[in-house]
Amino acid sequence: MKYGVMGRFVHAAFGKTAYDYVGTQFPDLDIADCKRRVLGEYKAIVARTPSVGPMRKNMFVMTMYAGAFFIALYKSERERMTPEVIEGLIREVSYCPLMRKAKEGKSAFTEGMVESRTEQAAWSREHIDEYPMNWYWYFEAVPGKEEYYITHKQCGICKLCAQEGCVDIARYLCAMDYYTFEMQGAVLDRTKTLAYGDDECNFHLMSKARAAEIGFVESPDAK
Repeated sequence: MKYGVMGRFVHAAFGKTAYDYVGTQFPDLDIADCKRRVLGEYKAIVARTPSVGPMRKNMFVMTMYAGAFFIALYKSERERMTPEVIEGLIREVSYCPLMRKAKEGKSAFTEGMVESRTEQAAWSREHIDEYPMNWYWYFEAVPGKEEYYITHKQCGICKLCAQEGCVDIARYLCAMDYYTFEMQGAVLDRTKTLAYGDDECNFHLMSKARAAEIGFVESPDAK
């Protein structure tokens, strides 16, 4: 990948919230020094990570840049990044001003969204040899309902974490899915994820009204 406009955008969009959070968790942290180290590592991760294709074809391009930023931040304070700190970081960034502006109040079930996901899922499978770091996934909408299924057989974030030697944090990054879909009025049911060692990520998305209609109850095995 190239740092470029997208790299700078992601750092600017998530940086303030992320640095503010780690500053509260580690009061002795030299934030200026932390920013320098994180930015250097972030650029290095981006530079050594193969492209996952053009953004107009792949909605996960920004996700890869965001993953690279989180990994760089994690590496900067790896020895004291406890699970609780990582969970808090992901939650804070998920609800940062940029994410709220992009997601909050915008339905995940519009016709355009369904069409886009259908096309991009097919594209991911057709071009996986060209972009091996990409996701390999399937999308299936329930006709006439605000409900669909997403199945990831390969995950770019899992691949990125493996590349960077920090597979232990992939599962925490997965939590962002719950927060972002919640802002779009969606309920996510997921009992398997690749980050936990399962054979796939089995997303089941539905609107809150649809969840009530079918009597949805969250699984105790939710991941």
